[in-house]
Amino acid sequence: MSTSTIDGTVEEIVAGRRRGSITVYKSVRFKLDDGSDRTVTKAVVKQPVSDELKPGARGRFYLFNAFDIRGFHAVRLRDGRSIYAFPTNNQRLFLILGLLNLAWIVFKVTVDGEIPLLGVALLLLAVVGWVLMGKGEKEARQQFEADNGA
Repeated sequence: MSTSTIDGTVEEIVAGRRRGSITVYKSVRFKLDDGSDRTVTKAVVKQPVSDELKPGARGRFYLFNAFDIRGFHAVRLRDGRSIYAFPTNNQRLFLILGLLNLAWIVFKVTVDGEIPLLGVALLLLAVVGWVLMGKGEKEARQQFEADNGA
Protein backbone atom coordinates (compact mmCIF):
# COMPACT_ATOMS: atom_id res chain seq x y z
CA MET A 1 0.00 0.00 0.00
CA SER A 2 1.14 3.50 -0.66
CA THR A 3 -0.06 6.85 0.53
CA SER A 4 0.66 10.35 -0.71
CA THR A 5 -0.65 13.89 -0.51
CA ILE A 6 -1.66 16.62 -2.92
CA ASP A 7 -1.39 20.23 -1.81
CA GLY A 8 -3.50 22.43 -4.04
CA THR A 9 -6.93 23.39 -5.31
CA VAL A 10 -9.56 21.18 -6.92
CA GLU A 11 -10.05 22.52 -10.44
CA GLU A 12 -12.43 20.02 -12.02
CA ILE A 13 -14.28 16.86 -11.07
CA VAL A 14 -15.73 14.39 -13.56
CA ALA A 15 -18.38 12.42 -11.73
CA GLY A 16 -18.53 8.66 -12.02
CA ARG A 17 -20.76 6.19 -10.28
CA ARG A 18 -22.10 6.32 -6.77
CA ARG A 19 -23.34 3.48 -4.61
CA GLY A 20 -24.33 4.02 -1.01
CA SER A 21 -21.67 6.06 0.73
CA ILE A 22 -18.99 5.39 -1.92
CA THR A 23 -18.31 7.52 -5.00
CA VAL A 24 -15.95 6.60 -7.81
CA TYR A 25 -14.84 9.71 -9.70
CA LYS A 26 -13.73 9.35 -13.31
CA SER A 27 -11.17 12.10 -12.69
CA VAL A 28 -10.25 14.85 -10.27
CA ARG A 29 -7.96 17.61 -11.59
CA PHE A 30 -5.90 19.74 -9.22
CA LYS A 31 -3.91 22.94 -9.57
CA LEU A 32 -0.98 22.26 -7.27
CA ASP A 33 0.52 24.92 -5.01
CA ASP A 34 3.67 24.90 -7.15
CA GLY A 35 1.61 25.89 -10.22
CA SER A 36 1.56 22.52 -11.97
CA ASP A 37 -1.48 20.34 -12.64
CA ARG A 38 -2.23 16.81 -11.52
CA THR A 39 -5.14 14.55 -12.39
CA VAL A 40 -6.22 11.52 -10.37
CA THR A 41 -8.38 9.02 -12.25
CA LYS A 42 -10.76 6.34 -10.99
CA ALA A 43 -10.64 7.68 -7.43
CA VAL A 44 -12.71 5.86 -4.80
CA VAL A 45 -13.97 8.21 -2.08
CA LYS A 46 -16.22 7.75 0.95
CA GLN A 47 -19.12 10.19 1.52
CA PRO A 48 -17.65 12.60 4.12
CA VAL A 49 -14.54 13.19 1.99
CA SER A 50 -16.48 13.36 -1.29
CA ASP A 51 -18.66 16.10 0.22
CA GLU A 52 -15.53 18.26 0.49
CA LEU A 53 -14.09 17.36 -2.94
CA LYS A 54 -15.59 20.09 -5.10
CA PRO A 55 -14.13 22.66 -7.46
CA GLY A 56 -12.49 25.46 -5.53
CA ALA A 57 -11.69 23.35 -2.45
CA ARG A 58 -8.18 24.22 -1.30
CA GLY A 59 -5.98 22.24 1.05
CA ARG A 60 -4.17 18.96 1.45
CA PHE A 61 -5.75 15.87 -0.08
CA TYR A 62 -4.65 12.42 1.09
CA LEU A 63 -4.43 9.57 -1.42
CA PHE A 64 -4.14 5.83 -0.91
CA ASN A 65 -3.47 2.87 -3.16
CA ALA A 66 -4.42 -0.41 -1.47
CA PHE A 67 -4.55 -3.86 -3.08
CA ASP A 68 -7.11 -3.25 -5.82
CA ILE A 69 -8.36 0.31 -5.29
CA ARG A 70 -7.04 3.83 -5.03
CA GLY A 71 -8.59 7.12 -4.06
CA PHE A 72 -8.82 9.76 -1.36
CA HIS A 73 -9.10 8.87 2.31
CA ALA A 74 -8.88 12.31 3.91
CA VAL A 75 -8.74 16.05 3.38
CA ARG A 76 -7.47 19.01 5.41
CA LEU A 77 -8.93 22.20 4.03
CA ARG A 78 -7.29 25.60 4.40
CA ASP A 79 -10.24 26.81 6.50
CA GLY A 80 -9.20 24.30 9.21
CA ARG A 81 -11.64 21.46 8.58
CA SER A 82 -10.19 17.93 8.62
CA ILE A 83 -12.09 14.88 7.44
CA TYR A 84 -10.94 11.24 7.44
CA ALA A 85 -13.03 8.43 5.92
CA PHE A 86 -11.37 5.35 4.43
CA PRO A 87 -13.58 3.33 2.05
CA THR A 88 -13.82 -0.11 3.68
CA ASN A 89 -16.38 -1.72 1.36
CA ASN A 90 -13.80 -3.96 -0.33
CA GLN A 91 -12.48 -5.22 3.00
CA ARG A 92 -16.01 -6.21 4.02
CA LEU A 93 -16.51 -7.86 0.63
CA PHE A 94 -13.33 -9.94 1.11
CA LEU A 95 -14.55 -10.99 4.57
CA ILE A 96 -17.94 -12.08 3.22
CA LEU A 97 -16.35 -13.97 0.32
CA GLY A 98 -13.93 -15.67 2.70
CA LEU A 99 -16.74 -16.81 4.98
CA LEU A 100 -18.81 -18.08 2.04
CA ASN A 101 -15.85 -20.04 0.68
CA LEU A 102 -15.12 -21.49 4.10
CA ALA A 103 -18.75 -22.60 4.37
CA TRP A 104 -18.54 -24.14 0.89
CA ILE A 105 -15.36 -26.02 1.80
CA VAL A 106 -16.91 -27.37 5.02
CA PHE A 107 -20.07 -28.38 3.14
CA LYS A 108 -18.14 -30.21 0.39
CA VAL A 109 -15.93 -32.03 2.92
CA THR A 110 -18.99 -33.03 4.97
CA VAL A 111 -21.14 -34.16 2.04
CA ASP A 112 -18.63 -35.46 -0.52
CA GLY A 113 -15.52 -35.98 1.56
CA GLU A 114 -13.57 -33.83 -0.94
CA ILE A 115 -11.79 -30.54 -0.57
CA PRO A 116 -12.74 -28.17 -3.43
CA LEU A 117 -9.48 -26.67 -4.71
CA LEU A 118 -11.30 -23.67 -6.19
CA GLY A 119 -12.85 -23.00 -2.79
CA VAL A 120 -9.44 -23.15 -1.11
CA ALA A 121 -7.92 -20.83 -3.72
CA LEU A 122 -10.77 -18.33 -3.37
CA LEU A 123 -10.53 -18.52 0.42
CA LEU A 124 -6.81 -17.73 0.25
CA LEU A 125 -7.48 -14.81 -2.12
CA ALA A 126 -10.15 -13.47 0.21
CA VAL A 127 -7.81 -13.69 3.23
CA VAL A 128 -5.00 -11.94 1.36
CA GLY A 129 -7.39 -9.20 0.15
CA TRP A 130 -8.84 -8.71 3.63
CA VAL A 131 -5.38 -8.47 5.23
CA LEU A 132 -4.02 -6.07 2.59
CA MET A 133 -7.06 -3.80 2.74
CA GLY A 134 -6.81 -3.73 6.55
CA LYS A 135 -3.13 -2.87 6.29
CA GLY A 136 -3.99 -0.15 3.79
CA GLU A 137 -6.57 1.38 6.11
CA LYS A 138 -4.12 1.31 9.03
CA GLU A 139 -1.37 3.02 6.99
CA ALA A 140 -3.83 5.64 5.71
CA ARG A 141 -4.98 6.47 9.24
CA GLN A 142 -1.38 6.68 10.48
CA GLN A 143 -0.48 9.00 7.59
CA PHE A 144 -3.41 11.30 8.35
CA GLU A 145 -2.86 11.36 12.12
CA ALA A 146 0.91 11.95 11.80
CA ASP A 147 0.52 14.83 9.37
CA ASN A 148 -0.38 18.23 10.73
CA GLY A 149 -1.29 19.51 7.26
CA ALA A 150 1.58 21.95 7.07
